Amino acid sequence: MTAALFLGFKREEAARFSFPLGLPAIALAGLKELAELRHAGLDAHGWLVLAVGLVIGSFSACVAIGGLLRILERFSAWPFAVYRAFIGAVLLAGVATGWLG
Repeated sequence: MTAALFLGFKREEAARFSFPLGLPAIALAGLKELAELRHAGLDAHGWLVLAVGLVIGSFSACVAIGGLLRILERFSAWPFAVYRAFIGAVLLAGVATGWLG
């Protein structure tokens, strides 16, 4: 999203442009995992559980992205950037102290 902002896009436009850019990588990673599961011999119940999880996860992701886009239309991205910086600092501190492996 940051690169799109530097290209002169508005916040909402940058977000709408950036989210679909990740879809090919996500789809290819998913296909790779499906191939590995097929090779491992996943049974019918496992495939059913996987399908239900995929549908629910996809719906949840669409709702979350839609909510984030609405927030970006109304407010600045600074609170989100501060949140990410805080979480990053906590994770780095956790790894440095051995709390997170």
